[in-house]
Amino acid sequence: MRHAKYIGSTTGLIKYAISPSTPSTLIVATEEGVLHQMKRDAPQKTFIPAPPEDESCACNQCPHMRRNTMEKLYLCLRDLRPTIEMDEELRLAAKRPIDKMLEMSTGI
Repeated sequence: MRHAKYIGSTTGLIKYAISPSTPSTLIVATEEGVLHQMKRDAPQKTFIPAPPEDESCACNQCPHMRRNTMEKLYLCLRDLRPTIEMDEELRLAAKRPIDKMLEMSTGI
């Protein structure tokens, strides 16, 4: 994050990346589907996926995120399940990056 020129939501990233005022070559740290949309919407630009910090994770290709669907989200919210139970300390640690992401994208 300390080297980022722009940090934002998915929509914000796409708008920034395809804007005529941004550079013609960008290193982008986002999910590959978003990168594909950027390339489609601004074919004259070069988008380079940010490399992972190490070889143990290709974080822009998360197979678990692809399992989520609108129907599954709806059922989860409707039925309040499945539930996840975890240690409170772990829950709070996991919540920090989500809060930070929301803070950066909404300005709260």
